[in-house]
Amino acid sequence: MKKNTPLTILEMLQPIVNNNSDIIEQVKTVELLYHIIDRDPNSNFFFKVVKREAQSNKEFFRLEYKPKSKDSILAFAPLVERAALSDTLNSWIKIIKGYNAIHTVYDDPIIKANQERFEKQFEILDDDAEYAPFDLQQQLFLNEYLETVQVKLVELQDGKSEIEVKELNELKEEAKQIQNDLSKQPKKKIVKALTWLWAKAQKVGLPVIKEIFLTSVKEITKHIISGI
Repeated sequence: MKKNTPLTILEMLQPIVNNNSDIIEQVKTVELLYHIIDRDPNSNFFFKVVKREAQSNKEFFRLEYKPKSKDSILAFAPLVERAALSDTLNSWIKIIKGYNAIHTVYDDPIIKANQERFEKQFEILDDDAEYAPFDLQQQLFLNEYLETVQVKLVELQDGKSEIEVKELNELKEEAKQIQNDLSKQPKKKIVKALTWLWAKAQKVGLPVIKEIFLTSVKEITKHIISGI
């Protein structure tokens, strides 16, 4: 519950998190005052407000975050004054953005290029896209669509190699996760996840992207972009 978190923290941190929801997300917690993680599923970066401490009539917060800085990927647990809380979070987010902006051998340029094209095609311009979920009819459509995707990904495994089956199963699990998030996540995050799914599917093979996307693209566009 949000009312288990001091209003001071919510007023300082929530707007920052909302404005950067494409790269970070808040995690529900009862042990911590506030918990944020990097959205990258392959990342273990986090930012935690552990507890409040009072010293010499001043308010401090014990933090724990990773990475410590641009120069260290280790975790760090400083004690910061309340006035420095927002700046500390912004500095941590800047590091996350720096990682996301740099292309390395760990990134797949083909998937990234595919995703960028899908994102342009399905850009959500709604004013509430950052925080509001799709409406009920859109959620029902996407739920049915993702259910069909999972069935098709199983059917496509017939006669495939062990490596190909693994790739198809990974896509199936991602589709299932998006399906589970439909009623819990904002439009922008859902579309981001869908474009990533399609981008990976396109790299796996044209028959795959044809089955899970091209056969449904008109309906997807109508429901996601037009909201019909």
